[in-house]
Order: sequence, then structure tokens, then C-alpha cells
Amino acid sequence: MTLPIEEWQDGRLVVVTVDNGDGTGTRTTYDEHGNETSVEQLTGLPIPDLPADPDLIPPDPTRLRSPR
Repeated sequence: MTLPIEEWQDGRLVVVTVDNGDGTGTRTTYDEHGNETSVEQLTGLPIPDLPADPDLIPPDPTRLRSPR
């Protein structure tokens, strides 16, 4: 999950963009009274590289383990 990006102008919230982290997201626009005026579905956003999960990395076959 990604934190929303807020855009402020003259002390008021005007746009909130939420990146879902999967290449999609939404951009919500607000008027001067704080009312939602539009919601735009976004696609084609960059997908961040995730850190490797050590449980999913195959073992190194060149490393020998001692039997126990």
C-alpha cells in the first residue's frame, strides 16, 4: 500500500493522488469548499521494485551445508 500524495493550495486540499503500487491509482479533486469534484482512474504508473523475499530466493547450490 502506498501513502496518498496530497496537493494543497492556499491552505486547502485540492487534489489527492493514491498510487496502488500495481500501476494503477486514483486522483481525486476537491473544490474550494472541500467537496469532491472528480475522481480519475490512473493507469500506467510505475511499479516499484519490491525487496527480494529471502524465503523465495533459491538456495545457492555452490554453498555446501554441513549435515546435522
